[in-house]
Amino acid sequence: MKMKRIGALMLSAMMLAGVFTACGSGKDDGKSSKSGAAASGETQDVTLKIWVPEEEVEITDAMVKKFDEIHDEFNIKYEIAVVGIDEAPANLETDADTAADIFYTPSGGVADLANKGLLLPIVKDFETIKDELPESALNAVTIDDITYAVPFSPNTFFMYYNKDLYTEEEVKSLDTMMAKDLGDGKYNFGSKMTDSWYTEMYFLGNNGTLFGEDGQDPTNCSFNDENGLAAGEYLIDLAHNPKYIEDIDGVAGSEFKNGNLGAVTSGAWSAPEFREALGDKLGAVALPTATIGGNEVQLSNFVDFKTITVKSNTEYPLAAQQLAVYLGNAENCLTRYEKQGDIPVLKSLASSEEIQADFVASALNAQAAKATNQPSIPKMGDYWDPMKALGEGIYYGDVTKANLQEQLDALVDSITGTLTE
Repeated sequence: MKMKRIGALMLSAMMLAGVFTACGSGKDDGKSSKSGAAASGETQDVTLKIWVPEEEVEITDAMVKKFDEIHDEFNIKYEIAVVGIDEAPANLETDADTAADIFYTPSGGVADLANKGLLLPIVKDFETIKDELPESALNAVTIDDITYAVPFSPNTFFMYYNKDLYTEEEVKSLDTMMAKDLGDGKYNFGSKMTDSWYTEMYFLGNNGTLFGEDGQDPTNCSFNDENGLAAGEYLIDLAHNPKYIEDIDGVAGSEFKNGNLGAVTSGAWSAPEFREALGDKLGAVALPTATIGGNEVQLSNFVDFKTITVKSNTEYPLAAQQLAVYLGNAENCLTRYEKQGDIPVLKSLASSEEIQADFVASALNAQAAKATNQPSIPKMGDYWDPMKALGEGIYYGDVTKANLQEQLDALVDSITGTLTE
C-alpha cells in the first residue's frame, strides 16, 4: 500500500515538474514568471475551470473565493460553468484539453476515468478528510490503493411513506405493507422496476452479486442462479399486484403527493416536493424487508457517491487538488446540506444532531449502510441496458415465470459478455 501511495505522490510531482518545465521552455507566454514565483514561495497565479451542477454555482463561487483568501500561495482566476454531474465524465472523454480542471462525477464512473488516464490522483491535503470518510466512500474512489476523487454525499434511494396510511412498524416489511387494505383508489407501494438503478434491490437483497463479492470481477454475475430466479419471480408477482404502481414518468410520485399511495422509493432530491405536498404526514425510512424465495431478506440497492475530481492534464495540479479537497471539507459539505439538501458523507456531520434530526438524512444514511457499493469497473456500463430490458419485460408481461430462467441467463450473458474495456 505504501508503494502505491508513493507512486501517486510521484505522479503528482512529475505532473507539477512537467508544468514548470513547460513554463520555463523559453517561450514567453506569461506563465514562466508565475511558476517561478510559486517555486520561490511567492504567490502563483492560477487559472482554473470548474464544472458544477446549476444549483451549485453560487455556493461554489463563494467557496473558491474563500479558498483563495486563505491560500496566500495562490492568486486564483477561475471560471465556473454549469455541467451536470452525469454529463461531465462524457465531456471530459470527448475533449480533455478544454474540459474543466475540477468537476463533479458519480463515484461509479471514477474507475473507468482513472483507468483511461483522465483523472489526477488526489494526494495533496486528502489526509485532512480521509479519516472522516466511511470505508464504503473510500472504496468507491480508490483504485489500486490510489485515491482519485473526493466523495462528499451518498447517492442512493430509500423509501418515503405517508404516516396517515402506514405506521413506523408497518414500513419495516414490504409484505406487511402489501397485505394492508388502504381503501379504494389507493396503491400500497410504488417503485421503478423498469429502471435498472432500482431493479437490482431485489436481486442484491436476495444474496445476488454483480461482478463478484467485491464488484471487481467482470466475468461474474449471479442474477441467474436460484436466488436470482426467486427475485425475478417476486418481481413478476409484484408487477401483477393491483396494489403496486410503477413510477413511470413520475406517476407514482404524483399519486404519493396526492395522498393516494402509501409508500414510494426515491432519493433526497424528492424531499422538497414531498414535504410541500404532505407536510407532517411525510415519513422516510430505509428500504423494507421482503420475503423472497421463502426467506425474509433486506432489500439492498446500489449506493454511490457524489464526488469532486481533477482532470489529469490540468495545468495547475497542486492548486486543483487542494481546492478539490477543500470543496469537500466539513464546512463546505455543511453548506451544501443547508443550501440544497446534499446529505454529508463525513462522519462528524452525519452523526451531528442537526443531521440526525432530519428524518430524510437519517433515512438516506440508514439505507446507505444497508446498500451495496455500485461497482465502478468499466464493465458496469454493460449492466444498465440489459437490466432495464428485463425490468420492462417483467412489467409489461413479456417475461413470465415460464421463460424467466431463459431471460435471466440472457441477462447475465449480456452483462458479462464481451468486455468493453
